[in-house]
Amino acid sequence: MQGQKLDAIDVRILAVLQKNGRTKKVELASAVGLSLSSCWDRLQKLEQKGLVRGYYAEIDLSRLVKCETIFTTLTLQYHTQAHFTRFEQAVKQIPEVVVCHAVGGGIDYIMQIVVRNISHYQDIIDDLLTREIGISVYFTYVVTKVVKRYEGYPLAKLLDSDDNG
Repeated sequence: MQGQKLDAIDVRILAVLQKNGRTKKVELASAVGLSLSSCWDRLQKLEQKGLVRGYYAEIDLSRLVKCETIFTTLTLQYHTQAHFTRFEQAVKQIPEVVVCHAVGGGIDYIMQIVVRNISHYQDIIDDLLTREIGISVYFTYVVTKVVKRYEGYPLAKLLDSDDNG
């Protein structure tokens, strides 16, 4: 649904919600300058259009459990749709793989994996390799420090028509 037209108020609603999905309806309406009923109607339309996929809580894992975040880049041996599909189906079954992107430019996938420790990570990689799903080469990158966390998309910048050529 790329290219949906949104006005400035819709963009503000989305911006507020991605910063705090638990924003009360009254606070949301006030933040975007609408009545409660108008704001609620707009929010429902945004949800119906699929622009709001869900509401989540960001868990501070460091307060809960000792764990490691690993980024892994992978290249597959064969580049057919069947091989991509087989790999992607396998990855979707691994809960520790929290994000996986198919990319272009020398590698095929970048995965973010959260594990208890390096041994746990290696068990996951060994399991993927024994499945013979076409992994040619992989590289492991251990996160040593988070410099910037995801805090929402820069909606106003991305939707600015002056920048969209």
